[in-house]
Amino acid sequence: MAPVAVPSSQPGKDAIANIKSMVTSSFSSSENRRVAPNLTTLPEMLTWAAKTHGHKSLTFVTSPTTAEVNDVAWLESSVKAMAFAFTMAFGSSTIGASSHGKKPIVIVYLSSHKDNMLAVWSTLCAGFVPCLLPNLTAQLDHRKAHIEHLNSLLTSDGVKPIWLTHQIGSGQLNEAGATGLNIKLFDDVKKAAEAQECPKDFKFAPAESDSEAILFLTSGSTGFSKAVVHTHRTILNACVSKAEAYKLTPKSTIMNWVAFDHVAGSLEMHFTPLMHGCNQIHVDAATILSDPMVFLHLIDDHRVSMTFAPNFLISKIAKDLSAQASQLKGTFDLSSLKRINSGGEAVVTSTVKAFCEALNAVRAPGLDDITIEMSAGFGMTETCAGSIYDCIPCSLSNPGKNLPSSEFLPLGRGNRGLEMRVVSPEDGCTPLADGESGELQLRGPMLFVKYYNNPTATEQSFVEGGWFRSGDLGIIENGELRLSGRIKDTIIVHGVSYGIPELETYLQGKEAEGLIADSYLVVAPFRAANQDTESFVVFYAPSFDFYSENATKEADLQVAALLQKAHAYIKNVCIKMVTLAPHQIIPIPMEQLSKEKSTLGKLSRAKLVKQYTAGVFTQHITRVDGLLQLSRNEIFVKAAPGSVAEKICTIFEGIFDLDMGSVSAEDNFFEMGGTSIDVIRLKREVEMTMQLPDEIPILRILLHPTPNLLSTLVEQILNPSPSDANVYDPIVPLQTTGDKTPIFFVHPGVGEVLIFVNLAKYFHGERPFYAFRARGFDKGQPVFTSMEEMVTCYADAMQKVRPHGPYALAGYSYGGVVAYEVAKVIESRGEEVKFVGLINIPPHIADRMHEITYTGGMLNLSYFLGLVTKQDAHELAEPFSKLPKEEQLQKVWDMAPPQRLHELQMSIPKLDHWVGIARSLIECGKSYVPNGSVEVLDVFYAIPLKGTKDDWLNKQLKPWQGFCRRDVEGREDGATFTDVPGQHYTLMDFDHVPFFQKIFRERLEARGI
Repeated sequence: MAPVAVPSSQPGKDAIANIKSMVTSSFSSSENRRVAPNLTTLPEMLTWAAKTHGHKSLTFVTSPTTAEVNDVAWLESSVKAMAFAFTMAFGSSTIGASSHGKKPIVIVYLSSHKDNMLAVWSTLCAGFVPCLLPNLTAQLDHRKAHIEHLNSLLTSDGVKPIWLTHQIGSGQLNEAGATGLNIKLFDDVKKAAEAQECPKDFKFAPAESDSEAILFLTSGSTGFSKAVVHTHRTILNACVSKAEAYKLTPKSTIMNWVAFDHVAGSLEMHFTPLMHGCNQIHVDAATILSDPMVFLHLIDDHRVSMTFAPNFLISKIAKDLSAQASQLKGTFDLSSLKRINSGGEAVVTSTVKAFCEALNAVRAPGLDDITIEMSAGFGMTETCAGSIYDCIPCSLSNPGKNLPSSEFLPLGRGNRGLEMRVVSPEDGCTPLADGESGELQLRGPMLFVKYYNNPTATEQSFVEGGWFRSGDLGIIENGELRLSGRIKDTIIVHGVSYGIPELETYLQGKEAEGLIADSYLVVAPFRAANQDTESFVVFYAPSFDFYSENATKEADLQVAALLQKAHAYIKNVCIKMVTLAPHQIIPIPMEQLSKEKSTLGKLSRAKLVKQYTAGVFTQHITRVDGLLQLSRNEIFVKAAPGSVAEKICTIFEGIFDLDMGSVSAEDNFFEMGGTSIDVIRLKREVEMTMQLPDEIPILRILLHPTPNLLSTLVEQILNPSPSDANVYDPIVPLQTTGDKTPIFFVHPGVGEVLIFVNLAKYFHGERPFYAFRARGFDKGQPVFTSMEEMVTCYADAMQKVRPHGPYALAGYSYGGVVAYEVAKVIESRGEEVKFVGLINIPPHIADRMHEITYTGGMLNLSYFLGLVTKQDAHELAEPFSKLPKEEQLQKVWDMAPPQRLHELQMSIPKLDHWVGIARSLIECGKSYVPNGSVEVLDVFYAIPLKGTKDDWLNKQLKPWQGFCRRDVEGREDGATFTDVPGQHYTLMDFDHVPFFQKIFRERLEARGI
C-alpha cells in the first residue's frame, strides 16, 4: 500500500473531513471491510483503522470521578498523529536527523495514555523509532546511571537519541545530573503541530515490514534495561493471534489500566483492539490501584467486555467486596464482562473462587447467571506480552465448578503461531518428555528479533533453531504449560519485578560489615501456600559464630544482640527496596554455606530453597529463635498477676494472636506491628475490659504504647486528680528508634495523626518519626484560631524535641502548607532545614478553604474515616446542603457500616466535634497567602480530589517552584515533583504506604539525610 498523503490543512474540523476523505480513497473498494487487510506496517494500520473504524471511541479516564472521562474518536486521534508527524519530521519543531540522514531513536517519556499514543503514532509515521520509557526511580544515583546507560545504548552511528518529554520529565532528567541529553519538550512540538500547515504532497516516511518499529525496555531486573526490538511484522502478527485468542469483534470494549510503556498496555490493549475495531478505555493505573472499586464501576458504566487483573488486584477486590457486601449488594451490572486476562504473577485458584463469589454477592439483581472467562497467561516483553493462555469459564454463582484442584491456575496453550518446548537446563537444547521440568523456550512470529545494540545478549538469548530462552522453568503436559520456577534473578511482588542482584548488593553494603560475611548472602524467591503474592527468603552466613559448645549465657546474649541487629538491618533494606519484608531470614554457618558454592563461587537459590522446604535448616532457625528468646527473656518484664498491666498484656496477645504470657509489660505496641486499625481496637478493648467511665483519647494511647504506660493511664482515668490535667503537646512520637535525622510530619486537614501510624513503622531502627496533632481533641482544649498561632506552636514544639538542625519536615495535604510555614520559621531562627516534603497540596489554598462548607467538611471527613464511600460523598454533596446539620449527621450515621462505627467508637456528637476541629483548620487557611521561600522543596503528587493528574501537577502544584530559593536560582537541586501511587485520601493507607515509603525515603536520601 502506498504511503498516505496528509492534506494541506491545519488540524481541526476541516482537517478531519479532508483526512477522512483521503484515507477512504487510499484503499481499494475490496479493502473497505470490517476485517483488517493484509497490513505490512503500523502506519498502514493507522490509516486503515481511521477509515474503517474512525467513529470508534478512545476513552481516557484520568480520575476516579466520572467527570474526568475524555472521549476521542479514533479518526480525530489519527488526524492529530498525522499533523504531529509532519511537524516532527519537517516542521518548525522538527526533532531532526543526523548530517548523514540517520534518524535518532526517540525516547518517549510521557505520563498519560493519550499523550503516549499520540507520540508513538506520530513518531512511527514520521519515520522514527520510538522507545517507551517507564517512570524513572526517585533514587538519584541509580536514575543518573540508568539515564546515561540508555543514552549510550540508544546511540547508533554517532546519533544520540531524542528524549521527548514534558516539563516535569525534563526536570527529572536534569535533576539526575546526566549530561549530553538531547531533550525536546512534547508540549512545544504539540503547539507547533497545531499551528503548522502540512503540504499536500507530504507522505508518511516509508517503512518495511521487517524494519525496527518500536523499542521496549526490559525491567532491568538483573542490571540496566535492555531494549527489545519489535518490527512491524512481529507486532502485527501478535495483534492477529491475540485477537483470535480473545475472540475480539468490533462490538468488543476493552479496558486497559496498564501503563502505555508496558508492552501489554500498548501492544495488547491498544494496537490489538485497534486492528479489530474495538472501543477502548484507557485508565490511569493509579486510579484503579488506589481504589479497586473503580475497576468494577468502569466495567459497569462502559459495558466492558475484556480487561486485565493480576492476582493481587483480584485478591484485593475480593477482600474489599466481602468487607462491604451488605452496602454494595446489587450495585454492579457485570453482564457485559466476558473475559479477564491475568498475568505478571501466578494466579491462585482459591483467590479466583473468592473473587467470583464476591462479584456474585454484589451484582445487579434480575440478571441471569454471569460466566466470566478467567484467563491466566504468560508473556514477556520479548513475546509482545501475553502469548500463552488458559481459559476457564467461571460461573459467578458456582465458580468452583470448572476451577482446577491445583493451587494455581494453569497457563494453557500458546496463541496461534507460538511454539513452546521444555529442554534440559544443563545443555539448553535437549527436549524433555511430557511432565518433566526444564527450561522453557519459545518460538513464533510474534517473537522479538534482537536486543538493540547488544549482539552479545541477543546471541545468548537464542539457541539453534531460533528458540528463545525465556529464563523460566516450566512443565508441558498434554500441550499445556505450567511454570515450575525461574532461572532469571527476579522477585515478583504484586506484579512488579525486582532485581535480586541489586537487592543482594544493597544487603551486603557498608552497614552489613561485622554482621554478614562478604559474598555469603543470597535472596531466593519463595511462595508459601495461599499467599497473595510472591515473597522471598534471605540466606546468609553471619560474620560471627552463632554456635558454641561451651558458650556462657553472657556470650549467647552478645550473639543474640548481633543477630537482632543483622535481622533488623536485612528487614529494613528489603522493605525499602522491594516494599516487603522477607518470609524468613536464615543464618547458616559459613563452613556449611561455603560447601553450597559452585566452582565459580555462586550459591544456588533453587537448591537452598529446596533444602529449606525439606527442613535442612530447621536446626539453625531453632538456634536463632532460642537466642532471640534468651535475649528477650533478659529484658522481659512480667506484669504483676491480676494487675491492670497484666490485663493489657492479654489484650496485646489477642490483637497479635500470640501465646498467653508472651507479651512483656514493656513491649511497645507499634514496634510489635500495631496498625492504625489495631490502635482503635486496643482503645476499645481496654475501655471495655477495665469498664472505664470515660473513653481514652487516641492521643493518650499513642503516648502510652506499652502495657505498663497504658496501665498508668488507666489508673489516672479511674482515679483522677488535678495533677492529671491534660497539657497540650502537639508532637506525638510514633517511632523513636534510629540514629538518622528525625522526620516531623504535619497532620492533614482532619487534624489527626492516626493516618501516619502505618508509615512510621517503616522507619523503625532508621530514624525517629514524630507527628503534629491539631489542638482541640481533648476536653476543654481550644482550637487554633490562626495559621500563625499554629505554626509558631509547632515550630517551638519541634525545637523542644530537637533543639538544632538539620531538620526534616513534611506535611500531608493541608499539612503541607503548615510544614512550609514551619520550615520558614525554623530557617529564620538560623537553623538548617534540609528537607521539606509537601504531599498533594498546592501553595494557594485560600479559595479552596472558602469553598468548603460544613457539609463538604463533614463529607470529606466521613469519607476519610471510611464512613461513606467516595461516590457517596460526591453524590450527597448537593442534597445534604439543603438539610440542617443534625439531619446531615444522622444521615451519615445511618449510611456508615456498623462495624466501622464500632471500630472507631464513633458517636454523632463525636463526629460533630471532629468536624468542628476540621472546620477550625479551614478557618485558619481562609486568609492564608503564601510568601517567602525555603531552601529546598520536595512535592509529592497523587490523584487529586478533582481534575486530571497532569492539570493538578502543572497548574496547581508547579507554582511551588517560586517558593524554593534553589529553584529560583536555577539550580538543578531545587524544587522536585514526584509521582506517588494512590488518591488524595488513600496514599497513606495500608495498600499504598509500602510504595509511598519507598519513594519518600529515596527523596530523603537524595537530600543527604
